[in-house]
Amino acid sequence: MKKFLTIGLACLTIGASAQLQEAIKLTDKEQFEKASSAFKHIVEAQPNNGEAWFYMGENFFANDRTDSAEASYRRGVEVNPNFPLNYAGLGKVLREKGKTSEAQAQFDKATELAVLKSNKYSKEQIAATYREEAEGLLAGNKPDYDAALALLQKAIDLYPKDPDAYIVKGDALFDRNPRDGSAPLENYKKAMELDALNAKPVARKAFMYYRAKNFPSSIEEYTNAITLDPGFAPAYRGRAEAYFKARDFDKATADMKKYLDLNAGNTSARVRNAQFLFLVTKYDESLQEIQALEDEGVHSMVLKRLKAFDLAEKGDYVAADAAMKLYFAEQPEEKVISVDYEYAGKIYQGLAKDTTLNSDSSATAVPYDSLAAEMYMKAARMDPSKDYLYLEAAKAFTDARAYGKAVSAMRQKVKSPRPEVNDWYYLGAMANRAKLYQTADSAWAEYIARQPNIYQGYLYRARSQAGMDTAEVKNWSAKPYYEEVIRKMKPEEQASQKAELEEAYNYMGLYYLYSTTDMDRAKAKCWFEKVSELDAGTSITKQVNDTFLKMKELKDVVPSACGLDDRPK
Repeated sequence: MKKFLTIGLACLTIGASAQLQEAIKLTDKEQFEKASSAFKHIVEAQPNNGEAWFYMGENFFANDRTDSAEASYRRGVEVNPNFPLNYAGLGKVLREKGKTSEAQAQFDKATELAVLKSNKYSKEQIAATYREEAEGLLAGNKPDYDAALALLQKAIDLYPKDPDAYIVKGDALFDRNPRDGSAPLENYKKAMELDALNAKPVARKAFMYYRAKNFPSSIEEYTNAITLDPGFAPAYRGRAEAYFKARDFDKATADMKKYLDLNAGNTSARVRNAQFLFLVTKYDESLQEIQALEDEGVHSMVLKRLKAFDLAEKGDYVAADAAMKLYFAEQPEEKVISVDYEYAGKIYQGLAKDTTLNSDSSATAVPYDSLAAEMYMKAARMDPSKDYLYLEAAKAFTDARAYGKAVSAMRQKVKSPRPEVNDWYYLGAMANRAKLYQTADSAWAEYIARQPNIYQGYLYRARSQAGMDTAEVKNWSAKPYYEEVIRKMKPEEQASQKAELEEAYNYMGLYYLYSTTDMDRAKAKCWFEKVSELDAGTSITKQVNDTFLKMKELKDVVPSACGLDDRPK
């Protein structure tokens, strides 16, 4: 939490000021219950201290107790209407609830009070207001990065000595573009220069490396944070997670134990321990901790979410579904996050595969595959970094035989910032199944451009081209692509993929037998004989042997060289 340094401190005793700063430090160290108790003592002694109410709200907000945070901010406004930070806090809560216009009104009020000359706030105090507003703009499911960064720059220009402004700026830059670590790193380093003994920017730097999957560097920076402040509990939790990702399970467990020791008696720490146990795939232990906390009367949406996740990972999809439904029923829509929908999709997919639940093929059967796909779509739309979920949605739609919807999902995937080669493969395959042959053909063209030396793209493009032919009009436009299948298929593939090679041979035979522009029965017989020699054992094999090679038009024809003439344009 950020320090508003001097606003209101003139009216506090030196002892009360020190108590406030210690309480703020407890919040920074994730000792939320101890911090809450400390703030309570301060506001009981000084009920008109708007600053104390603000930081009490910040403590609740950091502990995911949004309603309590809002109550604290509102109380701060009541006791000191000219103190700007509580308006910024209210704006943050409102953005968390998705009420962006109402939030902006609170931010505007905070700015108005901070710059009002009669309030006589210093540059440092005004800059702190901008910083808190910026942090508020980053709250909720739709952070306004541009507006937040503009405010942070105003804060830094006005008072460049505030390390917290650089920390928030680094966080905003990294969240906006996790692939560019240089700009956030520059800001974290600046914060460290301004407050060399502060472990928080070092831990933020460590987390940046963690998100980038650079676990050795993450561990090193978390260790540096711990060296600066051995009591900074979040660094132990962060390092535990980094150790786990680096497969050093003993050190991960030791660090999490240290985190719990530093937060002994802290319910929030136990909630985070349940999350850690989930992370390290100890799902039964995580569920035991959740149950113990719930038995003690702890009501936490984090725990309700986590219970569903644990059960899903254990493969108990029926119980997971029940837990997920309870979670969605209680969690306000604006606080549902992308991973919630992702797990809902995973749970529905698990239910779809449960034969005991899906023996009923009637119209009353639950369409779990379609439900899974819709959840994946919601998750992907909410978090652009999870564009891989469009593919999962497309697969689930395909399982539900909703091929048109599968194609729509894959269209979203190929439009993402990071389309992969196989995305075009899946789009083409699903479009073929949906009989959207033009879409399929375009997809296979893209796939071939990226994989020109393998036969599969040509095979599927041939199928899409063939699909565009009708009984009335047959353009034979698949021919050059089937020829490329024959050219590109390697000998070892020919032995294992006889049916696909046979398909190409058969098409060539049909082309030369029936094409009105290039009829050549000697070539047709050559290709049909190749089908017979290949002996793939399919319905095509039978049809060629029993029909085409015995038909009067070919029976006495002497085959010529088959030949491959065309190349795809």
